[in-house]
Amino acid sequence: MTMTRIANRIACLCMAGSVMAAMAMPAASATRPDQPVQAWPAMAGVETATLLEQAQNLPTSDMAVGDQPYCAKDAEIHQTLQQDFNEAPVPGDGHAATELWASQQMGTWTLVAPRRDDTSCIIASGIGYDTARDVDVYYRTAGLR
Repeated sequence: MTMTRIANRIACLCMAGSVMAAMAMPAASATRPDQPVQAWPAMAGVETATLLEQAQNLPTSDMAVGDQPYCAKDAEIHQTLQQDFNEAPVPGDGHAATELWASQQMGTWTLVAPRRDDTSCIIASGIGYDTARDVDVYYRTAGLR
């Protein structure tokens, strides 16, 4: 009976430790000055520049047949980036008519390709965002400059 209580106590302590670790993850993912800037295109194996060229002709994601970047109404894209990633538009001229969204708190960033029909496509995302860095770093890392 004593062994059962000890085992139960160990299990409870492990569970509490797991919960604490999970709660600390957002703080651990926050930007660090030494964090390298990394980028991933919205589709594995397809360069961001290619996705930018194709973005104007992709169907919105609710109409997509296969794997493609996330494309939706501008308001939906903006709401997703704001609520899910705490990202906001980064002031600047962009590159090739793209928008850079980023979160200093989370250290994440996203490249969005606006389209003529009030929709947009997410073409790349990454980590390592810091307001102290020149915005060109994110475009270069994504392969657009």
